[in-house]
Formats: sequence, C-alpha cells, structure tokens
Amino acid sequence: MRRHAPDDAPLTPRGVARRERLLDAARDVFLEQGYAAASVNEVVARAGGSLATLYKQFGNKEGLFTAAMERHVATAWEVLEAGQREHQAPEEVLYELGRRMLSLVFEPGVIRLVRGLAFEAERVPELGELFLSRGPDRTRQALADYLADQVARGRLSLEDPREAAGMFMGMLLGEWHIDALLGRCLDLGPVQCEARARHCTAVFLSGASA
Repeated sequence: MRRHAPDDAPLTPRGVARRERLLDAARDVFLEQGYAAASVNEVVARAGGSLATLYKQFGNKEGLFTAAMERHVATAWEVLEAGQREHQAPEEVLYELGRRMLSLVFEPGVIRLVRGLAFEAERVPELGELFLSRGPDRTRQALADYLADQVARGRLSLEDPREAAGMFMGMLLGEWHIDALLGRCLDLGPVQCEARARHCTAVFLSGASA
C-alpha cells in the first residue's frame, strides 16, 4: 500500500473546495465498491485533480477512507453538539441522534461496506480497528460525553455514561442490524426509523431520569 504523510498546511478556498470534491467522490466509491475494491484512481477520476493532490491531503487510501467516513457520519455527531449549545431537552437530542443514526447505518452502501470490512478484518485486523475507532467508537464516546454533561447539569441520572451510550446505541440498532448484515430485506423508511428512534429514546430515558 502506498503511504505518504498528509500535508497539514492550511488550505486556500480553492484547496478546500478540491478537498470536499475528493471526500464526496471517496464516500461514493467506498460505499459503492467497498474498501478492498475501491480505487484511489477512481476517486480522482470522479473528483478531478491528481493523485499527487490526494496523497498530499490524505496520506494514503486509509487516510482518505477515514476522512470520508468521519465526514459521512458527522451529521449525527453535530446533533449532540447542537443539543448542548442550544440547551435542548435530552429527549429531543436523543431522538434526533437516533433518527439520523438509523438513516446512516441502514443505507445499502453502508451495509455493504460493513460486510466487506468484516471480511477484510480477519485478514487485516488493523482495517477493522480503523473503522471501529473512527466510526462506532467515536460515536459512542460523543454520546457518552453528552450524557455525562446532562448528568452534571442534573437532567439525567446515570452511573456510567459510557456504558449507557453503548446501551442506547445497541437498543437502537438491535436486531435490525444483524438482519440487514445477513441480507434480510427490511424495507426501512423514514416512518419506521422515526418510530424506532422515538421508542428507544423513551425507553432509555425512563431509566435515566434524574
């Protein structure tokens, strides 16, 4: 695998736009083709620019994958930050987080990607760890930090916010995730995801109210 150190120098507005195009193309290629089959050449072909620019900004394929996936799930993390900033009620924040997570996780491309990563991780454990640490682990930690803040504000009562974050995410994905990974057609739409998010939020908060 070709490896380079990414360039951390500040980007010009034109450089920022180029980076966004690369990340958009990378997200699409990884979700369509999976990690193993995805080609940085295909990413460049779709985004324009050059391989030199891609390696300069992201270092290598792993760096590009990490940046693309973090950006893809950032809409979920933003809910937690906005909830703290705007002092929203926990039920509003957790419902919106749940709704967005379900929408992201059950995208057909994401399901295909996770299947492929599970297969690849047996051969290359570092790849599985990369995805876990930058995706699920980071999401759970962001939620744990939010829950800890709510405990400190007296809104929730939890002994272990990190464990509680894992419980909430586990309840949210539940049997749907393993069914989807093994090919069962769930036909999940916005109505089902919204109802699931609202129900899980209510159950979780019934045991966490201060």
